[in-house]
Amino acid sequence: MTQAPAPKLTDHQPVPVSAPSGALKNLMLLLVPPIILFSMFLILYAMVRANLQEHRQFLMPSGAELWANAFGRPEVLAELAQRSLITIGIALTGLSISIPVGILLGVIMFRATILERAMFPNLVALQSIPTLAIIPLIQTALGFGTLPKVLIVAKFTMFAIPITLLLGLKSVDRGIINLFRLQGASWRTTLVKACFPSAAPALFAGLRIAASLAVISAIVSELFFLAGRGGLGQMIINSKIDFKYEQMYAALITATFLSVCVYIAFTWLGHRLFSDWHESGGKEN
Repeated sequence: MTQAPAPKLTDHQPVPVSAPSGALKNLMLLLVPPIILFSMFLILYAMVRANLQEHRQFLMPSGAELWANAFGRPEVLAELAQRSLITIGIALTGLSISIPVGILLGVIMFRATILERAMFPNLVALQSIPTLAIIPLIQTALGFGTLPKVLIVAKFTMFAIPITLLLGLKSVDRGIINLFRLQGASWRTTLVKACFPSAAPALFAGLRIAASLAVISAIVSELFFLAGRGGLGQMIINSKIDFKYEQMYAALITATFLSVCVYIAFTWLGHRLFSDWHESGGKEN
């Protein structure tokens, strides 16, 4: 039995081109937009610096100056590494307080409407109090050590957690809750097996918000409590006082990098947990 000859390509037949893999396409969609936006920011920075008077351009160091006086110097890199460990330690310790407390508050407000009405305005008021206004109280009660810095981080990062959790718990399908009640399940069983799984994506949205604020709030806390060996916030203050603006910008860039890393870590964790069963996990068809 003879086989039919393969069709020949003509000038009118397009040559098939293999499409990029889904993983490569997702990677490009993930990286290209922020890279483009960051490039536009760098261009804007360079334009603003070029329009400054020459004797003021030290306030906005160029990339070459940043490398020569900051990132290219081993002693500065060593200091950045040491201070980054201190800052990230304060940030993660504050998160370790705000996350369980925030989850507990969200569950309490979900348990009873009267408790929600009593606690919600106080949470808003606590979040609205300027940090500068409560610094004297914290200094009087706790001194100038690490604990006040951790509490400031907890204050900054806690608000989003109970709010998003409460929203997720209230969004659970009432039919599921009624089904558990028909089976005689307790409120605790209903919460653990029905409400929490459905509200978890909303909770992780709050955790990502808190994570993005953790490093920045740690640096803010260091600006008010300069006693002892500080982190990146203390380095920023010291570099500004000594007119070492390249090192100040290096500390700012490092702090931004740490903040993004913490945010990405929580985002990755959320995707790992929810990508198989919930659209918030980022899984595409």
